[in-house]
Amino acid sequence: MALLLLSLLSSSALGQLHDPLVVGKTFMAGSTDPTAGSTAWALTSHGISEKLFTVDETGNIVPQVGQSVSKVDTFTWDVTLTPGYKFSDGTDVTAQHVADALTELNQQNSGAQASLGTMTVTAPDASTVRIVSERATPVMDSVLAEWPFVVYLKKGGQRYFTGPYKVETFVSGDHIDLVPNTHYARALERPLLKIQRFSTGSAVAEALAQGEVDMAFHLPVDELSALRQVSGATVKSFLVGYHCTLNPKP
Repeated sequence: MALLLLSLLSSSALGQLHDPLVVGKTFMAGSTDPTAGSTAWALTSHGISEKLFTVDETGNIVPQVGQSVSKVDTFTWDVTLTPGYKFSDGTDVTAQHVADALTELNQQNSGAQASLGTMTVTAPDASTVRIVSERATPVMDSVLAEWPFVVYLKKGGQRYFTGPYKVETFVSGDHIDLVPNTHYARALERPLLKIQRFSTGSAVAEALAQGEVDMAFHLPVDELSALRQVSGATVKSFLVGYHCTLNPKP
């Protein structure tokens, strides 16, 4: 069970905030380098990065930066990109950008090798990405919805992503200041965000009780009784699930 607390802000006011909405969490991305460990997953959870496909709230694979997939042969698939996508610096997303990102991820992050093994990724044209994999899959869109496969652009020593937010300030281990990606739909409706990292769930709960954060995630169950007494605070709980598959073979 994961728990979310929301303080006095109403949803109608969020898009009009001048001060950032402060979100307290016990984890945050360690960097903006998606090739490092599980950073790609964290960046997506923060609203910074996206993938070619994702999983919606009903568990279905749906398009994101990718529009569709088509099977060429046992080990080869073509991915057609969604038209009009841009990186947060305004650069149009092209197939070559995606091919470069997937190639680097596959070479440097073991998570991007788990389903397909080694990938050879090319761009037959500006809107088509071709993937030739070491291992076959019957569901390439599902594979590309896995957490490692974020889309990004390396430019001028920086990485730019396609999500609804972009990084303004990154202080490792402490906080991330986020601003709306102006090249993403409905950008004007989004507030400024600050993701503030806390060492423990109890520390997050205390910060919420003191009015230091507007939202808090991953709160200890034993803190909830006191927090329900905080004026203006709302407690919401929601189920989360994980699926783990073990390979018993050496």
